[in-house]
Amino acid sequence: MNEYKNFSYYFDQIMEYIDYKEWLDFTKKYVSKDKTILDLACGSGTLACLLAVEGYNVDGLDLSENMLSLANDKFKAYHINNNLYLEDMTNFNLGKAYDAITCYFDSVNHLPTLQLVKNMMNCVYNHLKKDGLFIFDVFSKSKYEEMDNTDIEEEFDDFSYHWKIHLEKPNILSHDITINGENHIHEQYNEYYYEINDFIDNDKFEKIAIVGDFNDDLQYEDERILVVLRKKN
Repeated sequence: MNEYKNFSYYFDQIMEYIDYKEWLDFTKKYVSKDKTILDLACGSGTLACLLAVEGYNVDGLDLSENMLSLANDKFKAYHINNNLYLEDMTNFNLGKAYDAITCYFDSVNHLPTLQLVKNMMNCVYNHLKKDGLFIFDVFSKSKYEEMDNTDIEEEFDDFSYHWKIHLEKPNILSHDITINGENHIHEQYNEYYYEINDFIDNDKFEKIAIVGDFNDDLQYEDERILVVLRKKN
């Protein structure tokens, strides 16, 4: 699961299409600025930095040392003194609890088994304060079907990349990325579709909101499902 080992250097440029304001506004809708946040699978730390600039007390956690190095550079640039943890989001114990935990950008879909997703949910539960919120997203089934046979090529000033995606099984998206720059990089990884009701423990969490594509409801054609849960005590 330690993905993006070499891809991390190019990550921010390739992902420049992401509208971080949508994610920032969605988080602000449910979490007030006096609250503490743990951002799971924080990646290169862009969203964590934006939340910190908005006044949130944000820590980050990621399995990739290279990604956390990028996040650390951003934290330093913005004079953010919060913590960055090199940990597996399916098995961590930080010895502290948060008002909210986020896990965005289909990071849950990178976990290869339903049991690992459930392990992650247990870790989240154990790191939330009373009435704490867990806010995350997953790809919808329609998104998986839509992305089958996707082929993307793009050139930047100092590198180019070729990204091929195909539906390997009804629930598995296979990604194949080739980057040509100062070095030649080839990486492969999968994403896995899960029904959210298969891993939400209703004895531990109360569903606050389930919406699609940052709207107020959920439709089949929505690509991304966003979920807000509250910890039961």
